Amino acid sequence: MNLDLTLSPARRGLIFALLAVSLGCNVASLLTPFMDLRVGPFSDPYSLTRSVKMMWSQGLYVLAVLVVGFSVFFPFAKLGVLAWVAGGSTLDARRRRWLGVVEKLGKWSMLDVFLVCLILTLTSGQIMVGAKPLIGIPLFVAAIFLSMLSGELLTAALRHELPAHPHRPSAHAGIYLLLQGLALVGTLTVPILRISDWKLADHAYSVITVVPTLWEKNSPVSAVVVAAFLVVAPLVGWLATLRHWWERRADRSANRSHALAHLLHRWSMLDVFGLALAIFLVEGDYLMRTEVRWGAACLLAMLALQKAFQLALARSLPEE
Repeated sequence: MNLDLTLSPARRGLIFALLAVSLGCNVASLLTPFMDLRVGPFSDPYSLTRSVKMMWSQGLYVLAVLVVGFSVFFPFAKLGVLAWVAGGSTLDARRRRWLGVVEKLGKWSMLDVFLVCLILTLTSGQIMVGAKPLIGIPLFVAAIFLSMLSGELLTAALRHELPAHPHRPSAHAGIYLLLQGLALVGTLTVPILRISDWKLADHAYSVITVVPTLWEKNSPVSAVVVAAFLVVAPLVGWLATLRHWWERRADRSANRSHALAHLLHRWSMLDVFGLALAIFLVEGDYLMRTEVRWGAACLLAMLALQKAFQLALARSLPEE
């Protein structure tokens, strides 16, 4: 099948407009603090560049490189790749490969945003530490959202009917999927972090309780980001995957559920949140002492079971 497709002028114009706005938001977010961070009587603006300097000065070189790579350099690299893909006369095989790479990695640019969400949540209602959201958060979120939306517009141009599969997915793949759903519920509802610092009020937080805490913290953008990417997208994505597995088992067409499941997998960011959580646990001691709760174990189990399901599905459906 020849997939050297062309973009309509209207779609191409919309993509370039979104990329231009995303570029402006990216540049502005590098120059604008994400939040005002207070430790005791002293407060400092927290920005992307400052967080990197702070990690590097404390010897957290790997973590600093991760934040620089995902949240500083990669957003601009992705914009460049998307502009190159959209600017081609056709969406040939080479452009499709590069589009697939940046689409898989795009959500990891949200790493520093989730780190900020954790800090805003854990400092809520505390006396010795505090944090106030600033304009850098919505600017950076807008930049990442618009670049991901541009990628989706390009990906949508490549949609085509899936070939019929002669093999049904195995029943044990469904068991992995069921266990993944249970782990997802645990990830969202069971506390992930608990403050264990004698100077601070003892609070425990799950992913779901982060949402109202951020809203009360006057950070509605952060609350919407957590609700959309850490709650809604994973839950609806799991339901779409369940429907896809069930339709394959029933020898029915699963084109729509397949496309929806893949779309929501790209927008589900619990794995990115898990990395942000790990970074905070390593480098957040300067702010407060915390301990991991069972929700973090549920998160690890969910990610492992998700991979196990994908491998089981690939074995029974080699064409995918």
